[in-house]
Amino acid sequence: MNEIRGVRKKNVIKIIQSLVKQGGCTKNELVFYTGLSLSTIDSLLEEMLKSNRVIKAGYRESTGGRPSMSYKVNGEFSQTLCIYAYKHDKTTTIIGRLYNLYSEMMEEKRRDISKLDCDVLCSFIDEMLNEQVHTICLSLPDCDIDIKHRYKQRVFVKNDVYMGAIGAYIKHMQYDSLVLLDLKGDSRLGIVINGHLVEGKSSIAGQTCFLPVINHEDYKNRRSMKGRSKRLVLELQNIIGMLNPEAIVICAQSIDEHYVEEELLKIFKMNDMPHLIYIDDFIDEVMLGMESISKDSLFDKISR
Repeated sequence: MNEIRGVRKKNVIKIIQSLVKQGGCTKNELVFYTGLSLSTIDSLLEEMLKSNRVIKAGYRESTGGRPSMSYKVNGEFSQTLCIYAYKHDKTTTIIGRLYNLYSEMMEEKRRDISKLDCDVLCSFIDEMLNEQVHTICLSLPDCDIDIKHRYKQRVFVKNDVYMGAIGAYIKHMQYDSLVLLDLKGDSRLGIVINGHLVEGKSSIAGQTCFLPVINHEDYKNRRSMKGRSKRLVLELQNIIGMLNPEAIVICAQSIDEHYVEEELLKIFKMNDMPHLIYIDDFIDEVMLGMESISKDSLFDKISR
């Protein structure tokens, strides 16, 4: 019996993933995309229509025969709540975004707080929570907050730079390998190679504070634009020399981009240079990364 349920669950996930990826399918298209028989598609679609997990999207334009009904997943049936908090100056900004199944943002809230603790975080979550939320994904600054026992939803706590790297990779999928460099404060890296996040043996991969370059005088100078630019050159030299990614997304302020490129070209050939992408912050990337890794949990929820 458990084996039969397992097969059914996998088949439901195949249908859901195909409907989401294609934006809607007819039954015959589902047969093509999933490899399932038409009778299996019929049976499972009937169940999902009754539960409102799948809805009818209307008839397709006829190509000569009888028009076919198209089906799509009810995007509002399951939602993901992503919460990202980051420190700046003397305050902490907390941002919440609700996403539906199609990665569409349905709601956003922002709040500046003096201190982030369990009560403040839970109060913020409760304001955005609804019965359709299946997963709560958190990316928080260094703090010891555990809220998993407070909610029936699945709660994930994720590293912001790692999630930012995943989000950056999704935004720039033309590159097989990509590094996100957060140069604000202590430098950190998020590394994605061939679609896989590199975390290392104990999840400290990308912590550049362990590199000996931090003792370099040019690295310590952050007050001037030239000092920050010199520091960036050293960071990029290490990244290119060790990883040689196709692209590096750089989150930094007041950088002399022309100087950085000139200095790097003194070291590397043009063909060896990755594409440098400068951004002011990586909030959208973090949110996109969290929403993306929550998708598997969402599909699992729908398949039950």
